[in-house]
Amino acid sequence: MKISLRHLLISLTALVTAVAVILLITQNPLRLGEQPLLLRALLVNLAVLAALVAVYPFNPLFHQRPGAYGLLVCLPALVPGFFWFLIWLPEQAGDGFRIQQIEHSLITDSSSNAIVEVGFSYPIYTPSFEFENRGLYTRAIEVFLRMTDPQGEDALFRAVRETVPGQGLNVESSVRGMLSRNEEYLFNPLHLPPGKPVQGRVVFVISNLDDGASFSLALRQARAVQLELRDPATGQLLEQIAVARD
Repeated sequence: MKISLRHLLISLTALVTAVAVILLITQNPLRLGEQPLLLRALLVNLAVLAALVAVYPFNPLFHQRPGAYGLLVCLPALVPGFFWFLIWLPEQAGDGFRIQQIEHSLITDSSSNAIVEVGFSYPIYTPSFEFENRGLYTRAIEVFLRMTDPQGEDALFRAVRETVPGQGLNVESSVRGMLSRNEEYLFNPLHLPPGKPVQGRVVFVISNLDDGASFSLALRQARAVQLELRDPATGQLLEQIAVARD
């Protein structure tokens, strides 16, 4: 079977298109999760169609029969993408978020007894969690830590923010600058794509205690410790779980 130069160029162009669309989909889950389900289905099917066009010149069964190839191969191959995004996903998607704690720890320094000097001396609590958005679209959330002491008094800590308002240097901005180069740390607000877990360490500056040892003791002795997910715009509580303290 002889393949013309024209068909080879078409095949190469289609292959490049398929790879580009696949990279666009896989490397941009947040942006993809913001798009309507129909657009997601069309993007996936564009990659499928481009891949099928790329291999067409090498298929001897449909040599010089592009109409039959399109009708018998290409059109049926587009059905799963539409079914997945327009029927299956809406049926399977849930509400809310899944939170799983992986570990909990302080940022420690042997010379400072678990206190990191960032202009002020505060314990920095960095528990590790996995967050999963069960919905159909990308969601933004803010993470809080609520501790209830043995007397029933609550202390609520917001995780360090990605962008700290104001130009002055403070504890939060100092911690943010200190940890920003490490991709394992997550900062408020978190942006969670649908169906793809996001894992990392959330950073809390415990500003109502004086040293790391007393925070560890307070954590163990607290009546309740909870991680809370809240809506950044309204402050509405979206999800919460108890935090392990062992």
